[in-house]
Amino acid sequence: MKILLVNWSWYATGGDWTYVENIHKLYEKHGYDVIPFSTHNKKNVFSPFSKNFVSAYDFKELNKKKSIGNGIKALKTSIVSQDALYKLDRILDEHDIKVAHLNNVHHYITPSIIQKLHEKGIKILWTLHDYKIICPENSFVSNGTICEKCITGNFYNCTINKCKKNSYLASALASFEAYYYHKKKIYDLVDTFLCPSKFILKKFKQFGFDESKLFESNLCYDIPLIDNFKSKYQTIINTPCTNEKYILYVGRLEEIKGVKTLLQAVKGTDILLKIVGSGNAQEDLKAQKEMEGINNVQFLGFKNKSEVFELINNSSFGVCPSEWYENFPFSVGEAFLFSKPVIGANIGGIPELVIDGETGLIFEPGNIAELKNKLLQLWQDEKSTELMGKNARLHAYNLYNFETHWNKINSLLTK
Repeated sequence: MKILLVNWSWYATGGDWTYVENIHKLYEKHGYDVIPFSTHNKKNVFSPFSKNFVSAYDFKELNKKKSIGNGIKALKTSIVSQDALYKLDRILDEHDIKVAHLNNVHHYITPSIIQKLHEKGIKILWTLHDYKIICPENSFVSNGTICEKCITGNFYNCTINKCKKNSYLASALASFEAYYYHKKKIYDLVDTFLCPSKFILKKFKQFGFDESKLFESNLCYDIPLIDNFKSKYQTIINTPCTNEKYILYVGRLEEIKGVKTLLQAVKGTDILLKIVGSGNAQEDLKAQKEMEGINNVQFLGFKNKSEVFELINNSSFGVCPSEWYENFPFSVGEAFLFSKPVIGANIGGIPELVIDGETGLIFEPGNIAELKNKLLQLWQDEKSTELMGKNARLHAYNLYNFETHWNKINSLLTK
């Protein structure tokens, strides 16, 4: 059987790519032929099917150069991609596709492909990595705070509040796109929405999506990748041993990620915090560190997968201080698979992973004092940290292993 695997990027961009890469392996492991469908980018992982990838505009650049012309250009390409429809026709002529597995498709591939897939009798699965379908801004965050005004279907709120990039043009475009696809009932043509967390399933049900089409799937992870790394790392002769004790944050440096709160929480403690990642808030966070003299924080910038694994492996525990509705963050799952507990914010899908007192500790999002107390509690109790780490490993293994995920989605493929 041939499966069309669709995602806007075909290179490492975050959790969506981690899942796409892993589900690709899982399909092939079970004898399915995977046909990737994505966009052209010089960073792409090689694919023999890239001739049918879609050309993509840089919408960030278009937004910087605000004009009516650029607005029309963005409107034409980000709502309905004619190039994607043309390329999809070529793919369907060349391959007998039975199932299409969509991931992040808005703006570049666009949901316009759904109608064509449906007309061809192709089963459509869609893994929900974010809230774009029910929130034009995609994260339920408006100007730095949680906002659910659009969950009623009144997408004009996105424009009024300039939710998207603090821009009327970008926000109006996002509102129009939401109205366009909901009024055309395109999303009704999807057979099953795969929900990584109970939380995202609840949000889509709250919006009014047919509960019978919402399927709690969790995600999957190539666990042997971590286990092989640990085994190889431990057997390398001459690997310098570090006695340095530290905690770790891995992720984007954005306002909604709660890193500012984390900096305040470690301030004045003896806890060494290492931060891996980059993003729009990076310079502001560094300035905060310097201005407030928070000398126990190290910004490490972008690190490749092996470097991240090494940092996780040598850390005491991880921190996920998000202040938005995280779905099912891989940063937590990776820490768990290295037997590291995580202190996580009680928001979104995080508490489905971080079980308070068992696989880590939970705190109220944005609560500096509570986070500081939880950090010190785990930092000072190595026995509890080790025990929670063992629990975390077992919990993550049960949630993320390939066969658990396969047993869930295989029933959908054959139904």
